[in-house]
Amino acid sequence: MRIVIKILVFVMFISGVLQWKAIDMSWENFRVIQVLHILSSVAILSLLVPFIYRHIRRYYFIKKVNSINGWALFALFVLLIASGFYLFLIGNRGGDMVGELSFNIHLYGSFLLIVLFISHAFFIDKKLIASVGLIFLINPQLSYSAQILSNIEVNSTRSYHSEDWTSSAKCKSCHSEIFKQWSNSNHKHMVGSNPYYMLMETLAGEVEGEGFRKWCMSCHNPSALLNGHDKTTHDMEGNFLRDEIFEKDAEKLSKDFKEQDNFRLEEGVSCVTCHRITDASSKGNASYTVTLERKKYAFEDSKAPLGHWFSEKLINSNPEAHKKSYMDPLYKESKYCASCHDESHPINGIAIVSTFKEWEKSEFNNPKDKSKHKSCIDCHMTNLKDAKLSPLRGTSTDGGVIKEDVKVHYFSGSNHFLAGLKDKKNEEQTIELLKSSAKLDVDVKDNILSVGVTNVGAGHHLPTGVADFRELWLDVDVKDRDGKVVFSSGKLKEDGNIEDGSRLFQKVFGDEEGKRVGLLFWRYKTLLSDTRIPAKERRVESYTLQRDVKYPLSVEVKLNFRIYPQWTTDAVKKVFPTLPNPPVIELMKIKKEFK
Repeated sequence: MRIVIKILVFVMFISGVLQWKAIDMSWENFRVIQVLHILSSVAILSLLVPFIYRHIRRYYFIKKVNSINGWALFALFVLLIASGFYLFLIGNRGGDMVGELSFNIHLYGSFLLIVLFISHAFFIDKKLIASVGLIFLINPQLSYSAQILSNIEVNSTRSYHSEDWTSSAKCKSCHSEIFKQWSNSNHKHMVGSNPYYMLMETLAGEVEGEGFRKWCMSCHNPSALLNGHDKTTHDMEGNFLRDEIFEKDAEKLSKDFKEQDNFRLEEGVSCVTCHRITDASSKGNASYTVTLERKKYAFEDSKAPLGHWFSEKLINSNPEAHKKSYMDPLYKESKYCASCHDESHPINGIAIVSTFKEWEKSEFNNPKDKSKHKSCIDCHMTNLKDAKLSPLRGTSTDGGVIKEDVKVHYFSGSNHFLAGLKDKKNEEQTIELLKSSAKLDVDVKDNILSVGVTNVGAGHHLPTGVADFRELWLDVDVKDRDGKVVFSSGKLKEDGNIEDGSRLFQKVFGDEEGKRVGLLFWRYKTLLSDTRIPAKERRVESYTLQRDVKYPLSVEVKLNFRIYPQWTTDAVKKVFPTLPNPPVIELMKIKKEFK
């Protein structure tokens, strides 16, 4: 038995020392040593507890030796055991005071234990050197410093296997609130559960050739593209097409992960897609570098429930390498978002979406003055309340460090509609952002009604994105002194489309012949009009009133927004009949009387 204890003590001692960050061991060796240390610790604990019991009984109760040094050693031993179990079962995620305390006890207590043991062993008897196992039992050095991974450029010609993509459902166990936000966001629902996208990709393939789908997939469905798929397919429930439009909290994804682990490929922009991007530029069309190669903990790829559980405990006990694998300073830079939010035609290079370049030229891009500078995530990943940025105090990791500004994953932008079909909180965040974007003013002079719209909040044009599909317009009513409507503009027709002559703020695409391209936005060759409002600029729309109107006049102006035109939704509903019509959102209203 003593030989077994000595072997286990030796293994535990070596495995503990090798985890010390000063050793700077390679990750592949570290992940094995970490498991070896924990298993040897558990094994030797089962042998040492009886040994300690017999040792105390022999020296304290029989020989009446009362060693203060010995009791201090025993007390420290118990503390190190308790801290070791806490670190393994609960972890040290950074926001738990007990976790921080356990880490420090475990780290610094092990050194103190060595001093006490040497003192105690020399004072009592050489035979007690066998109890050196007490030193090694709880001496895991948990502050391993992971190295920054090398960038590996991945393009559309390289394929991965579905199991290389860690399912976002796996992240849920430690990032439950962030997962919920993302699961109902438009980043999650960019493919099968986005009927507009599915129609557009299919149309692109039919009109331009199947290979053209890859242009769409590079940002909307990168995991499928990098796995070698040449088209996005509909998810099936048995032999039936699934209706995912109203699915909440990624229920199907969680179910798939539980039943099939990573085998079933995840749609949309997953956690690992964004958090394994290592470089990006504003060239657009998915101009990013992504690598799935990272430092994995032991049993992280295990398909057994026990393996999943054990790997989570290993991560929680020493999360440093995990954090570094999924975080990069790049993520705070606007060019990170630019890789997909700037878009150009893959053949002729004509810019279709220039959101980043619009921001780059705006007053919001002012890194020399931090009081004025706002990056993409400052607006689109900061919590909103009452149409104002209201940083959320909380944690991004369950039990993690309290942060004053948790970067929320609602990804508020303009598409409140699809997110709102799944979760009202997600929809509210986007509507709050939209309402913070503009300010109205109105005046009447010489029977000319002037309405000013100022882009006060958006760091890019208002609206931006594929602006041909965004409807931002003025809804105007003018009543005379008798309450009679003498002028109106911007009303919806019976078919749901905006009436002709309305004042819209949008970019209109035309083909080489000057005809509007409609759904085929990638065929844009000629800019027919662009009435959008750049950041911090004001656009004035004028209306001529009748010369004989009776004053005083009551003027009511609304700034309305609709994410998709009715004609676009009508086309999508032919394929997805369960899709409701997007509502009209009133961003601002002003009422004023003119005498």
